[in-house]
Amino acid sequence: MPAVIRDKDDAETSSEEEQDHQPCISWSGVSRTIPVLIFFPEAVVSKEENFCSVGERCNMAFKIVRTESRLVRGILSNHGFREVHPNSNDFNLMWTGSHLKPYILRSLHDFQKVNHFPRYDGVCECV
Repeated sequence: MPAVIRDKDDAETSSEEEQDHQPCISWSGVSRTIPVLIFFPEAVVSKEENFCSVGERCNMAFKIVRTESRLVRGILSNHGFREVHPNSNDFNLMWTGSHLKPYILRSLHDFQKVNHFPRYDGVCECV
């Protein structure tokens, strides 16, 4: 006989337990349904599976454009992200050394994130 969850509280408890076993994912939003990835600097020197399983399990990819960011590449790779070719559109995160053209920003999907914002020249302006 299949197991049946009898009430909503049981479903929330099992979901919370499942979420707590993923150390690199924090859940935000009113109903804790928005995943936020947390990057740990220890991942650069550690080969612990908890770090690298996040990107692998979620099939995450990144691309680095117009810059040589060894630290960013190392952190993402050690968290299980795979690097794609700079011309590829199959990525979740784009790390670029310069501002992007507006047409490129408009062509991004909702799940694709970039490290630059239009019309912002300094980090302190974003905050």
